[in-house]
Amino acid sequence: MNGPCLELVVFKVKDAEKARIARRAAQDTVKHYDGFLSRTAYESCEEKNLFADVVLWKDLKTAKEAAEKVMKDPAFAAIVAEIDGLVSLSHYAADRVVEADAKAA
Repeated sequence: MNGPCLELVVFKVKDAEKARIARRAAQDTVKHYDGFLSRTAYESCEEKNLFADVVLWKDLKTAKEAAEKVMKDPAFAAIVAEIDGLVSLSHYAADRVVEADAKAA
């Protein structure tokens, strides 16, 4: 896979409030990682302890290198400690982009 790589991580947390604080504290760290493009943090509308992170990387190689770095980076220790289970961690290449018409939005 060449080109941008979307990383989707869905995980359960022990305590949503503690996890939210820990995740926010760690978020600025990742922007200094090689290949980082953007990150959006989500929380489930239906399950209070279900979180999702959507991260865009330069390519699959830098995404995988960053995943290894996160596990060793002290800035992520608090959020890693709050994780109660990994639901999914996957990498995706874009097939097609469709955007809303300005009039429709």
